[in-house]
Amino acid sequence: MRVVFLDIDGVLNRTGYHPVESHGLRSWIEPELAARLSRLLRTVNAVIVLISDWRIGRDLAILANELRSAGIDGRLLGATPSLGSERWREIEAWIAEHDVPVEDIAIVDDGYDMGPLRDRFIRISPLAGLDENAADAVAALFE
Repeated sequence: MRVVFLDIDGVLNRTGYHPVESHGLRSWIEPELAARLSRLLRTVNAVIVLISDWRIGRDLAILANELRSAGIDGRLLGATPSLGSERWREIEAWIAEHDVPVEDIAIVDDGYDMGPLRDRFIRISPLAGLDENAADAVAALFE
């Protein structure tokens, strides 16, 4: 199983993005970036695990519906635990619990520090979001 650990803000919406109308979380995902993520997930045959703050206090089924409604064609498998520590520690905890090899993951985030997981991390510029270069870099991690 391949897993894309996905942040939302700065990845699927760029700095300064504001939807014309707000219809929940789905409004904050840019259609162009959702389509690019969908193609990437199909290409690498991966599922999504949310690392975004969007996961905190929200039901997984509701989040899955919001992602689908935003045009993301991919399976939301889960979300990392909220441990109140570095994001990479939350990812490590999820990986350990689900027994997923590090070689089968990619981390897509606009943050900076992924500690010992840095080799599986593609840093996204929040000004560009998930652009073609970033999507290609994620795909390359699985080659």
